[in-house]
Amino acid sequence: MASKALTTKAVTAKVAPPKPTASKSGSQGGSYDWALLTVVATLLTLGVVMVFSASYTVGIYVYDDPFYFFFRQLMWLVVGIAAMLVTMRIPYGFWQKWSVLLMIIAFLALSLVIILGVEILGSTRTLLSGSIQPAEPAQIIIIVYVSAWLASKGERIRSVQVGLIPFAVLMGIVTLLLVAQPKISTAVLIVLTASIMFFIAGAELRQLFVVGLGGTATFWLIIRYSSYAGPRIERYLAAISNPLESQEWQATRTLRAIVNGGLFGQGLGGGDYKLPGGVPLAWSDNIFAIIGEELGLLGTLLLIFLFCLLIYRGLRTALRAPDTFGMLLATGITSLLALQALLNAAVALAIAPATGVTLPFISYGGSSLLTVMAAVGILLSISREADGASPISNDTQTAYARFNFGWGNGGTRLPRASGSSTTAANVPSSRSAGSSSGSATANSGGSNTASSGLTNNSANSPGQATRPRNSARNGPQP
Repeated sequence: MASKALTTKAVTAKVAPPKPTASKSGSQGGSYDWALLTVVATLLTLGVVMVFSASYTVGIYVYDDPFYFFFRQLMWLVVGIAAMLVTMRIPYGFWQKWSVLLMIIAFLALSLVIILGVEILGSTRTLLSGSIQPAEPAQIIIIVYVSAWLASKGERIRSVQVGLIPFAVLMGIVTLLLVAQPKISTAVLIVLTASIMFFIAGAELRQLFVVGLGGTATFWLIIRYSSYAGPRIERYLAAISNPLESQEWQATRTLRAIVNGGLFGQGLGGGDYKLPGGVPLAWSDNIFAIIGEELGLLGTLLLIFLFCLLIYRGLRTALRAPDTFGMLLATGITSLLALQALLNAAVALAIAPATGVTLPFISYGGSSLLTVMAAVGILLSISREADGASPISNDTQTAYARFNFGWGNGGTRLPRASGSSTTAANVPSSRSAGSSSGSATANSGGSNTASSGLTNNSANSPGQATRPRNSARNGPQP
């Protein structure tokens, strides 16, 4: 009897999870993701250099100051760094607490743009004489709110009434406010990003099909009957067969600039298409074309590589997040930055029609730079709490249990605890579970503890045990 009791205690001690060192309350015990910070610093340095190279000629012609755009970009860079330092020090759970209030503020700001906005180049997107674009920070606020909303629903997100319908209504309101400016490209980016988060949170592919079908039909109708976007699409479709010789002036100029760069480029400051009459908005929307002309194919590939590193570090942060909200928030921010960069490059290469979407960290623009820097600060905050957290916690297991690319019928996939003897795995069928439970009972000398909750796995090392299926939901077992 004494040996059986000792065996039971030994097995129980091995599966007891370590206490986490970081929690939702915001206590942080890890370090920031310095690799992510290095990638961002490299992108910012490249951006400042290219903004000056692409804008100094226009600064001389229009403002009699070659540093006109450069100094303003530096000013916004300082403000953006300050915003990043603030958001990286704030525990990311703060944004979950205030997500509803932030969403209300974002809706009010987007509504004010429609009523009191300043019209620039045929669209009304800014406030205060064109210095503020509320749609830029609204993107991050919407991601914060969607993350908090999805995290609060749990597995109920698969219900049409709880998940699909409210999600579609929310995206419809956001799309309406942005299309009214009009800022159709931003609306597309937000809907795509939110749909990725919706899927990661546990929505079934059938629900995503409905969202995709409805979104495609909605945007087609908007573009079809929009006096702003309709002509752009028509010109793009007419030019797609031969964009280098087409009537779509922007697509022709950006492509010629990239072709002119060749493999090694014309050198910094040596490009011709940034001159007046060349690539429009060369320092902002179309800066990718100037990078291609002055740094060549190798320069553009280096830029793409940096963004791939950024995406990798962002998704790594999402996978290591301590809870569901952090995982979804990191996924949303990373997806938005990736989609923005992809769309900007696609426009420069004439793969997509002109949109006005800037290249994150690179393009000139105060609101855009401030927004992405604040978003990077949030990513760094999540990475710090993830680094200080225990590899196994109730919230972590719940988050990864939803990270399942199946149809929702199979077992959950739970993470393996690095440096721990506890293994989380899918639960087999009832007959297999019964036989495993019986073998665990035999191995433990018939103890009640082993037969009631712990199953032995032939793939584990001797003495290892797997966590029962409901452990992620009910918390650590005593």
